[in-house]
Amino acid sequence: MFVGTYKHSLDTAGRVVVPLDFRLSLSTTFYVAKGLGCLCIFTRDWARKIEEELNLVASPLAQLLNPEVSRLHRHFFSGMSEVGTDKQNRVQLTPEHRRYAGIIDDAVICGCGDYIEVWSPLAFADYEKTNGRVEDLIRSGQALLPPIAPRQPGEGDAGVPPPGPA
Repeated sequence: MFVGTYKHSLDTAGRVVVPLDFRLSLSTTFYVAKGLGCLCIFTRDWARKIEEELNLVASPLAQLLNPEVSRLHRHFFSGMSEVGTDKQNRVQLTPEHRRYAGIIDDAVICGCGDYIEVWSPLAFADYEKTNGRVEDLIRSGQALLPPIAPRQPGEGDAGVPPPGPA
């Protein structure tokens, strides 16, 4: 599992050190892909899960002809690079990846459970400022939960009458 947040500088060749905790969970090769305003680092298994889930969304023909489905496939796979770390434990971020994420000199590297995000410090600060409120987190969590059906009188109250006069 990838957890924690780190800040590292890029070298002049666009390489950034992968934190030791993360390297221990990555194999010798892994994938860098465009995320949502950041870059994502996926293990081979996680990249396969994304591929499988995207393939379940629509048929092969719909993948070719439905612009919404095509957009998702293109976003994740057209810019995905298979990479590894060098002897100094750095990963090369391509110029396209750095440009997409706005990464210039420094990068914020965040563990997100099954994958890693790589942000420009400015974009990460903006994201946290506009998405880090407790209310936003609750709303996101509620959006993922199944809707709750309204209860009928007496349902779920274990036979205990409501307080007050009847």
